Amino acid sequence: MNEKGQLMGVPIKLVMALVIGTMTMGVLMQFVGTAERMVLRDMDVRFTTSSNRLTVKVYDATSGDALGGATVVVKWVGGMKAHTLGTNSNRYTFTIPMNGEDIVVATVQVTHAGYIPWEGQVAVG
Repeated sequence: MNEKGQLMGVPIKLVMALVIGTMTMGVLMQFVGTAERMVLRDMDVRFTTSSNRLTVKVYDATSGDALGGATVVVKWVGGMKAHTLGTNSNRYTFTIPMNGEDIVVATVQVTHAGYIPWEGQVAVG
């Protein structure tokens, strides 16, 4: 470096700007790569009831394709059941104990990797 603020004939401010710009671009590219991996999709969850049985069906909301591998949790006052669907299955039927009640309100929660968690309620009975 000489008295005029140059390094091998190149202004030192230009060298510093290039170094900072390169580092910033590296950080930005890592952030963009992470954001692409974190895109979550939406599920379409449908259920039907018959007597004390609750059938939960899970689909990809965009394509409408059956979505296997989801975990379904059903909770009601006094109990809870959970089941992870197989990779080739998108439905499961739960038997809800009525304990003398005509209607039981159950909360259904569905999770799957890469999808937004889903939650809803249903009256069984």
